[in-house]
Amino acid sequence: MEPTRRPSLRRDRGAVDVSIQMLFGFMAVLFVMLLVFESVAYWHARNVYDEAAVEGVRVAAAYDGDCAHGVAAARDMIRRHAAGWGTQAVVTCTSGTTMSVTVDGYTPGVLGEQFGVRVRVVESAPKEQ
Repeated sequence: MEPTRRPSLRRDRGAVDVSIQMLFGFMAVLFVMLLVFESVAYWHARNVYDEAAVEGVRVAAAYDGDCAHGVAAARDMIRRHAAGWGTQAVVTCTSGTTMSVTVDGYTPGVLGEQFGVRVRVVESAPKEQ
């Protein structure tokens, strides 16, 4: 006679355990994807603001240029490349023997504009005589 096997007191919860693991795994992958998207948005905004500051300081440092023209050129560059999210950027200029244009703004946040990161770019060039 063969001994009967006792049923295990512990139930098999394979499907439940796997779905909980998948939930946490999915949340981790989603977090990493959002982090990548946010870093790409920061990189893009920094490049746009940097190009605007370079253009602004190039115009301001020219022989017949001044800060008003440099700020206008930087704002125009931001308007052309970041019209949807770059309108709140602040452009300032300081004059002297070295012209300096500062662009201060926020990146477009992946989850919403209020979650953007602050970016500040300063470019300088000597004033042409």
